Amino acid sequence: MKPFELIEHTADVGIKAWGSTLTELFENAARGMFIIITGEEYKPQGSEIEKKIEINENRDDLEGVLVSWLSELLYIFNREKIYFNNFKISSLNNNGIKAEASGINIDLYQNGLYKEIKAVTFHNLKIEEDVDGFSCTIIFDV
Repeated sequence: MKPFELIEHTADVGIKAWGSTLTELFENAARGMFIIITGEEYKPQGSEIEKKIEINENRDDLEGVLVSWLSELLYIFNREKIYFNNFKISSLNNNGIKAEASGINIDLYQNGLYKEIKAVTFHNLKIEEDVDGFSCTIIFDV
């Protein structure tokens, strides 16, 4: 099963993400978002930075947790210039997510690799389950 693919959208950009588990789906969605930012599978050099990310929200659905997860990663990326490329989710449910994300501190503006994502949207977002696992389509405002 492929982790994600880029999809075309009228004014924005999106991905279709897959995972055999919900955890894998959330990790692949994060990888896909960072591929959109750099436009390729970017292998930055430098010392690795780890961040512990905990989002506690009482949600009725996992879609809200997914948007919060990706939005937090995007916020940290924009604030601290950390290109995340490794994700490990330890807890995931409707109440939130606990995870560690690691990556490299890099200024993508200087390297000419940056495509700005303004926001993660709820547009047609639905996590679906089938015999192969889980999937969802995520649209990003660019």
